[in-house]
Amino acid sequence: MKTQNYTKDKNGIQKMHQLITVPKVVMLATQLNKTPFSVCPMTLQELDDQGQMWFFSSKTSSHFSDIQEDNSVQIMYTDELKQQYISIYGNATHIVDSQKTKELWNPKFNKWFEGMDDSNLALLCVNIEQASYWDSGLGKLVSFFSIADGVIQDNPQNVGSKGHIDMQNH
Repeated sequence: MKTQNYTKDKNGIQKMHQLITVPKVVMLATQLNKTPFSVCPMTLQELDDQGQMWFFSSKTSSHFSDIQEDNSVQIMYTDELKQQYISIYGNATHIVDSQKTKELWNPKFNKWFEGMDDSNLALLCVNIEQASYWDSGLGKLVSFFSIADGVIQDNPQNVGSKGHIDMQNH
């Protein structure tokens, strides 16, 4: 597995877009300075062109209050079918923006909220600082056979890449 690192430029953001599809359920961790930290599933709505991740959140949720106390978050993203895995560290901000809400809204959110005008609804924007990724570059079955063939032939196969994406401005 080769290593490829990126920075916050068009290549770094392009790599994030290549690895992350939306909408996608991810695990959001808050209270990172406590043991155990708090984890909950969230549906990623958008990864924008600035490298920010957008979610809908309830103002009464525990992660909402956790972020008010300490906005450091960790996001775990997996796509088992493509064998792509990402661990993202960043800072979360609560935002009330009716235009962005309209842009991202889907009627399925009526299960959790009383429409777009629900006073309990807020946007959560995560500004990515760093990400580590593992990308097989192959499907699961192809990856398995590439590894097996490499063992049989005593010739280890390149089964993708891993690396780090530094999204902080330098």
